[in-house]
Amino acid sequence: MERAKLSDAPELGGAPAVWTSPGVSGRKRVLTGLAIAVAAAVFFLIGLAEGATMLVSTLIGMIFIGCFVWYLRIVAPTPFTIALDERGITRTEHGGDPALIPWDGIAKVKEELFKNGTSVSLTVYKRVGERGLHRAWVVYRDDIPRFDSLAEALRARLPEGSPWLRERVHE
Repeated sequence: MERAKLSDAPELGGAPAVWTSPGVSGRKRVLTGLAIAVAAAVFFLIGLAEGATMLVSTLIGMIFIGCFVWYLRIVAPTPFTIALDERGITRTEHGGDPALIPWDGIAKVKEELFKNGTSVSLTVYKRVGERGLHRAWVVYRDDIPRFDSLAEALRARLPEGSPWLRERVHE
């Protein structure tokens, strides 16, 4: 596929093009809370049915549910922003420092696609040292709204020496 011209990208007048990941949606948080409440009720009912004291079943349930909530906090995606401007590409995690990769520092970009051609993820690799490269970050389709426009804008701005690889997944 040919590279788009820089003028075809969404950035106008030097203003950066920005994409924002909302993190976990409110709907998912509510549904997860309801599922945890149902799990607590199930533990309580199992304790009643088995004749165990309420203290034992409550402790077991609290430990299980507490570990589950802890796990969800670990794997929940944090909100972030991706900005493309004349300096390069910047990813900023919520509450974190911006990580800028200059355009000439991008070694390659890998786009993963489903069989039907739908783009699933973008992985940006940066140059490290003389000949090395390092995976800087990955962004998935369901992480940000307007994922396709991010892919198009990044492809349009990618320097000629940096390859854009397309790989089919889940064959």
